[in-house]
Amino acid sequence: MEALSRTFAQRTSIITRFSVYLRGGTNILRYNSSLAATAVNINDKSVTDLSKSERKSLLHNNRRNAKLERASRLKNLKVPLGRVLDDWLSTSGPKHVMNAAEHYGIFKDVTKDYSFIPKVNFEVTYTSNQVQWGNLLDPAKAAIRPVVSFPSKCNDGLWTLIMINPDGTFIQNQEGSGFLHWLIINMTPSSIDDGVEACKYVQPLPIRGTGYHRFVFLLCKQSQKLSISNKFADVSDRCFSTYDFLNQHKDTLEPVGLRFFQANWDESVGETFQSEFGIKEPTYSVEPMPLYKSRLGKYKHRNIYKNKEKLF
Repeated sequence: MEALSRTFAQRTSIITRFSVYLRGGTNILRYNSSLAATAVNINDKSVTDLSKSERKSLLHNNRRNAKLERASRLKNLKVPLGRVLDDWLSTSGPKHVMNAAEHYGIFKDVTKDYSFIPKVNFEVTYTSNQVQWGNLLDPAKAAIRPVVSFPSKCNDGLWTLIMINPDGTFIQNQEGSGFLHWLIINMTPSSIDDGVEACKYVQPLPIRGTGYHRFVFLLCKQSQKLSISNKFADVSDRCFSTYDFLNQHKDTLEPVGLRFFQANWDESVGETFQSEFGIKEPTYSVEPMPLYKSRLGKYKHRNIYKNKEKLF
């Protein structure tokens, strides 16, 4: 009996030490009152201020901290989500965003497989809806041009912002092109109004019956001022190739930021075509395939079982 009690005590101490891995059955443990979760602190420093070895040591200690485990189990642990997001964006976030863009085919259809790590985390917000990386937004909620904000570290220089729909080309034989919704050049981080709006903003226009469209915001760093002579007044003028534009200004533009969302058709699409371009919303139909006529129709089907006695 003494051996059994010693074994249970040893097992209990081991479970207490690695209590963060428990998934139920914690009522057998007896915690000291000194472990009560009053003010639990995960870390005061930002992840960017820590070295790789310090981050590993911090993660190792947090996994074996009884106070953190108890606070988490009792739902008293408060995690600063703002700091978590900032730390993620400053460490592995840009690589994850690039992988998400590859998954959605952004690089394939917008920049012709030219991929880059979006190291500048700019924000695009429609009223109360923020553009992330593949989230869903209704076209009606994006009727007014969004608010673009830069991080505090990007406080100088000139920038170019492109909003392109790679799924919305209305002109035939224009592979690799998309529908240009917005283009601003020579803008500053303090205010996008300081730049030149080369192409006026138009809300998302996913045509009825064509499914979800991708709308990409591409931020580029400029090394000098740009001048564009194109006038994007008509629908045909907005047939835009992002790859050709970047290749034309390859010595001036460097892609550094990326955001995108998806949208499906709603009633505001037809109203926007009428108000902005004075045309009706394009409609698409499927051409029916011709009926298939079998060549075996002229042959008579033989009944091989008609005379069974001749078969055997």
